[in-house]
Amino acid sequence: MAREALREPSMEIVRYDTMKLSIRQRRVVALVVVISALMVWLAGAHWIDTTLGRPEVYSGATLLACLVGLMAIGMRKRLVVLPLWSVSTWVQVHIYTGLFACIVFAFHVPAIVANGVFEGGLSIMFLVVAASGVYGVFLSRTVPKRLTALSSQPRFDRIQWHRNQLAVAASDIIGELADTPDRSVVVSFFDQSLQPYFASSLSTRYLLFPSTSYRRKLLAELMELDRYLNSEVQLAAKRLAALIRHRDDLDYQNALQFRLRAWVVIHGSLSVLLIVWSLVHAYLAIWMHGR
Repeated sequence: MAREALREPSMEIVRYDTMKLSIRQRRVVALVVVISALMVWLAGAHWIDTTLGRPEVYSGATLLACLVGLMAIGMRKRLVVLPLWSVSTWVQVHIYTGLFACIVFAFHVPAIVANGVFEGGLSIMFLVVAASGVYGVFLSRTVPKRLTALSSQPRFDRIQWHRNQLAVAASDIIGELADTPDRSVVVSFFDQSLQPYFASSLSTRYLLFPSTSYRRKLLAELMELDRYLNSEVQLAAKRLAALIRHRDDLDYQNALQFRLRAWVVIHGSLSVLLIVWSLVHAYLAIWMHGR
């Protein structure tokens, strides 16, 4: 009996693991759900049209419900303490609900961009939010892989502290060098190039378009000095080169994490504006229909 009791938990774990779906299977299931929901929705739209109803009200109400649902799902993704599915599951729900909303939008508007300033602006706003959502999916698929490929993953709010530590470490390396003739070569290079680099903040250009060009330039110049240095100063130069690589990795981390955070703020702000605009549009449509 004791042996059977010990075996049961492991068997339950095996059965539980076999019920998990792979990423491809989850995508297939999600697409089947979206297609099924769309077929049901189209059947409802056809029934309303044949009974001389107002299919544009039906599609508009569905679209508004999708937008409110997407906002609610977006808020749920950030409440990780609630024991209701995982964050990754809610991300998938958000993505495929957005896909369904885009299809309903194509049926709701007579053209991709509606006529008039108000309706046309609302259409453009929806397209912008949808495009930012697609870009967010791209970021969520590519940025984490790039971050994990680096040697360290510091928190975003601690990156500047790490930069300051690197600047102090570089100054300490120079201060520890013995007073030799070739020391002046490294000190001159440090004063002219490395110290401004370690003391500088991240530029807007690098935030938008991160590149290793300046890192390669500094490392090439440091390597060019190697033939003028003795063994002790060469070792110090190698330590400085390691700090340059570390600083560049921090800048790259900063740029990628900033990109994710900026997208969240922009996408969320535009989504709120879209919902408010849609509510005003719905109110005006109901008011005009009542007249």
